[in-house]
Amino acid sequence: MNFYKSIAKPSQTWRSGSLGTLFYMSPLLSIYTEVLWRPLFNALVWFYAFSPWRDPVIAIIALTVTIRVVLFPLLWKAQRAQKALSALQPEIKKIQQDFKHNREAQGKALIELYQNHRVNPFSGCLMMVIQLPILFALFGVFKSGFDPESLSFLYSSIPHPGELNPVGLWGLLDVSKGNIPLGVIAAATQYFSTKLTVPPPTPSADNDFARAMSVQMQYVLPAIILVSSFSLPAALTLYWTMMNILGIVQELIAKRVGRSRT
Repeated sequence: MNFYKSIAKPSQTWRSGSLGTLFYMSPLLSIYTEVLWRPLFNALVWFYAFSPWRDPVIAIIALTVTIRVVLFPLLWKAQRAQKALSALQPEIKKIQQDFKHNREAQGKALIELYQNHRVNPFSGCLMMVIQLPILFALFGVFKSGFDPESLSFLYSSIPHPGELNPVGLWGLLDVSKGNIPLGVIAAATQYFSTKLTVPPPTPSADNDFARAMSVQMQYVLPAIILVSSFSLPAALTLYWTMMNILGIVQELIAKRVGRSRT
């Protein structure tokens, strides 16, 4: 059995003979299932069972809001650290120029700069590190969660819905299949989210790594999301869209509060 199918559908893997037994015995897959896949799946079913008209779209939006609230402290800290690091770019560039022929002295100067400003140079990656495991698990949930067989993974405290209908929004959206219009919305929200949260590189950083990363985040990532939406479950695209919208709202509120304090 393909490994990625086992990630998307652990119930099938656990019951599929010797190779399934091998995956079942894998500590990594077991941790993934019990720590990420199963809790997220049960949360989705709980929201589905109590949502109006048992609409999967409402359930996914509610799940997304819950995840965003839980991750808020970590995402907020990562976002602030990323902006602090961006503000140091002129000084970083100056140190790189002053010690361009002495890597050891350059490294010491950069470490001292980070320590003085209490900035983690890897903070820019923190937001993705936080979200990737959850995104990966949600892919598995949305890929196989609407299969009746997956309901065997429900906790005893979660009401059994009988079935999970992937069609919601008054029959307009099948969240188990790709959806191009939703992909366009996801790409647009990703673009505006990046524009708001990732400061542009300073003029002194022209043509360097920072500018290349800024361009990739602002233009390449939305394009990847758009293309991926053709084949990924619309549920995952909806989740990403809602996370972007919530992030945009958070950033706008933060900027307004910041202006009011100055």
